[in-house]
Amino acid sequence: MIGIDTVRISRIKKAIAKAAFTDRVFTAAEQSYCNGKADCAQSYAGIFCAKEAAVKALGIGFGSGVMPSDIEVAHCDGGAPILNFYGGAVRAFAQYECSVSISHDGDYAVAAVELLRKGDGK
Repeated sequence: MIGIDTVRISRIKKAIAKAAFTDRVFTAAEQSYCNGKADCAQSYAGIFCAKEAAVKALGIGFGSGVMPSDIEVAHCDGGAPILNFYGGAVRAFAQYECSVSISHDGDYAVAAVELLRKGDGK
C-alpha cells in the first residue's frame, strides 16, 4: 500500500506560526530537528507530508485512533527519514514495514510512504 501527500510550504509556514498547531502535529524531537534547519518551514512541510502519506497508505485519516503526533519522522545517521510510532499508531502500523521518502522543490514538499505486511517477503 502506498500513500502520497503534497503541501505548499508557505501554507505550513503560516500554520507553524501558531504554537498550538506545532504542538498538536509535531513531536518535540521533530520540532527540535526542524527548528535547527535554515529553512524550518521546508522541514516542517516535509514531515507533515510524511505523516499524511502514512495514514493515506493505511486508508484512514487522522482522528481514526491515530493523531499526527503519534507518527514521528526521525532520521538515520545518513539523513534518510524513518517513521516511529506512538499511541494509536503503534497498533495501526504494527503489522507493516514502512518506507518513507520526502522531497522539496520550490514552494512544495511531497512525501510517499510504502507499507508492506510483515512476513510477506516482498
